[in-house]
Amino acid sequence: MAFNRPTLPEIIERVRGDLRAELNITAIVRRTFLAAIARAISGAAHSLHGHLKELSKQAFPDQADGIYLSRWGAIYGVPAKEATYTQLTISGTGTNGSTLTAGDVFTIDNGETFEVDTTVVVALGVYETTITAVNPGASTNLDDGETVTLESPITGIDSVATVDNTLVEGEDAESESSHQERIVARIQQPPAGGKVSDYVAWGLAVAGVSRVWVFPGWLGQGTVGVSFLELDSGEEVVPGAPKVAEVQEYINEQKPVTADVTVFAPNVLTVNVTVKITPNTAAVQAAVTAELEDLFRREAQISGAVDPDNVGTPLFLDGKISISKFDEAVSIADGENDHEIVTPTADIEPDEGYIAQLGTITFQTLV
Repeated sequence: MAFNRPTLPEIIERVRGDLRAELNITAIVRRTFLAAIARAISGAAHSLHGHLKELSKQAFPDQADGIYLSRWGAIYGVPAKEATYTQLTISGTGTNGSTLTAGDVFTIDNGETFEVDTTVVVALGVYETTITAVNPGASTNLDDGETVTLESPITGIDSVATVDNTLVEGEDAESESSHQERIVARIQQPPAGGKVSDYVAWGLAVAGVSRVWVFPGWLGQGTVGVSFLELDSGEEVVPGAPKVAEVQEYINEQKPVTADVTVFAPNVLTVNVTVKITPNTAAVQAAVTAELEDLFRREAQISGAVDPDNVGTPLFLDGKISISKFDEAVSIADGENDHEIVTPTADIEPDEGYIAQLGTITFQTLV
């Protein structure tokens, strides 16, 4: 039977009743000594009830938070994924013999800053070096070809440099809900020397990885394929080469010695959607967009991966998203009265190694 925490008024009434009974009096008048004592004792008892309720929550890893969740993670060997620092290779131009010193600062458009890792001297009018973000997180990630700008002018060094390559992708710290899910998964699916859930857990242990798929026998007997998506500013995206290499390196350290593991980014089947709606307003469009994005988060799978819920059979995921799901998603959008899905016209069925991702949504007025 569950314990129901008494409210403060209930505790006050209980204490007042105890005082009346023990002192053999019929009433306690407001703003008297006994009334004050009753409220003081009740307030302390209410606080203790609150503390006990908080502690009871921390006794279970699926409810724990803060330092208690970290403790559960430490017990089961599932630490929270910390934020990481972006590291980039850049190249720039300048006057021969000019020096870019370690610690010099570059900035990017959103105000984030990078420091030069190693002192470099301009030769033949160019230089190349690496820079590391001052702050951790995904907000410092840049694509190849984007630019960084010197925070303060340096004699002989042109102010703008170009990003050539990403060595380390910046990742945000893991949310408590994600950490909690991984701890519970570790408890429910303990390590077993290389089963499907082990590869999923190893992939998810890398900062930024959001979902993982496993392909037994990917390149023949004794081989395993692992593919995944990562989070970028809260959205799932196909990982780039640096993140693939990072996951490959981590899994290589965890896998059975006889397993030949290949980590790869999934191919993408882009699904553009055209939908007629009424009313065709900005608010309804936003609601429909949100529902379609949620549909792809729920239903999109990499075709050909083993279904982690049916490993023993085994069953393999087909990545299919039924056209009826599109109708359902648009129908439940807030404010939608009626609609018609123009495209796609049939179920979405990706080829092996592909995952369906939402592309452009085109809205038309239903008349």
